Amino acid sequence: MSEPTPQAGAFRPGWPARAGEPVAWRGRAWPLAIMAATLFACNLALQFPGLMTNDSVNQYAEAVSGRYTDWHPPVMAWLLSVLLPIHEGPAPLFVLHLAGYWAGWWLLADATRRGGRANLAFLILLAGLFPTFVFLNASLTKDVGMVAAWLPAVGLLYWYRSQERRVPLAAGAGIAVLLVYGTLVRSNAVFALGPLLLLAFAPARWLRNTRLTAAAVAVAVVAIPLTQQANRFLFHPVERQAVHSLFLFDLAGIAAHEGDPTLVAPRAALGPEDLRQCYTPYWWDSFSPWGSCAGKVSRPDDDHATDGEGLPAQWARTIAAHPVAYAVHRLKHFNSALMFAVPLKHIRLTPEYRTDNPAFKPLEVVTPRDVRFDLVRKNPSVWPVTWVAWALVLLVFLGRRDPSVNVLLARTLAVSALGYAGAYLVIGVATDIRYHYWTVLATVVATLLALPELGEGYRRRTPTLLGGIAAVAAVIALGLAARLLDFQAWSV
Repeated sequence: MSEPTPQAGAFRPGWPARAGEPVAWRGRAWPLAIMAATLFACNLALQFPGLMTNDSVNQYAEAVSGRYTDWHPPVMAWLLSVLLPIHEGPAPLFVLHLAGYWAGWWLLADATRRGGRANLAFLILLAGLFPTFVFLNASLTKDVGMVAAWLPAVGLLYWYRSQERRVPLAAGAGIAVLLVYGTLVRSNAVFALGPLLLLAFAPARWLRNTRLTAAAVAVAVVAIPLTQQANRFLFHPVERQAVHSLFLFDLAGIAAHEGDPTLVAPRAALGPEDLRQCYTPYWWDSFSPWGSCAGKVSRPDDDHATDGEGLPAQWARTIAAHPVAYAVHRLKHFNSALMFAVPLKHIRLTPEYRTDNPAFKPLEVVTPRDVRFDLVRKNPSVWPVTWVAWALVLLVFLGRRDPSVNVLLARTLAVSALGYAGAYLVIGVATDIRYHYWTVLATVVATLLALPELGEGYRRRTPTLLGGIAAVAAVIALGLAARLLDFQAWSV
């Protein structure tokens, strides 16, 4: 992109100029461009042609057959089918994911350079090498697809906003396509979408914490049925009732905490010992068609109770009758999903991995070495709870800062990150770092954009910032203590 020439009336009304920011040396455009291209090429060479997970294998099969289901959002299978003429296998989509990913980092970095912060621009581009991101990008998953679409969309918005320029029609159309794809490829993306829509369409004065939070909730409520209808209209998928996995998981959790297996009936025929062996707040997989307790669950997924009550109605009625057990179950799962107060290698406590479970052969033997090195592989920088806590600190701290373009985007990303993570409190059915990819990445970007303000706040010993840093440190300390003390109370 060429250096802009500001014109009268070309700026977005209500968006602040870069008053007070240093502009003495912007640096040249080509070093960042060469660096971004080099990082993209190295990343591509290192992980080519990408890894297929169980989910992506199923989606690829749908792409080949041209018959889609709604177990996974069908848009990714459709995109795979579009790319099939180029080359079979995962390589084309893997290249597309990495291209979007590194283009997003380059746009953020170049916009920062144009704002007069060349050194920070290089730091932003290098953030794309964060090990968690590089590790996740190797796999063809919906989470990576969402990030590969949303990151360049945010980068384009920031590129124009930071220069006080209107977004041209072509760029606006590109942003819209990227946001739509990212929303359709991950069902729960709707919980993070609202703040980004405000960033795209609202004047700067709207980008306050309360309005961003309200937008996250309101857009999610509207977008959930809209995206479902869009998928049905565009792809005509066969219904597989994927949401029933959530209903079954919650029913099992309520039954386990009430000590009453009949609460899962007639969906599953479980005795007290079966319930103890099968249920874990870690995930629902034990009851899945591929899980160790699959034989105890009645199929198909659209079955009904003997009195004609469907599974959704049974789920709602059971929650209403046992709200405390439901809350405990959901909080335990959320704790597991955030990897907060959990023991080392806490997957070893699930039915598929437990060696003390006489009913099932372990899916994989977890060795003492695996347990010892878990703290290295899953250190505090990997825990979603670390980034959720820090996003909250950013939101409080930046809520009182002058609304520069960087601060406004950082606020927006922090709310988007928290909305995405917070949704797992009620809809999560499994634990994996990939489910929090957007939360971690959006918080990292927000932190880098707000780095000058954070540095100033730290030098001035701002109480909200220092208190927030102490709170994040306390969260990490509690997480470390839970692991070292083998704290299992919230994992069963």
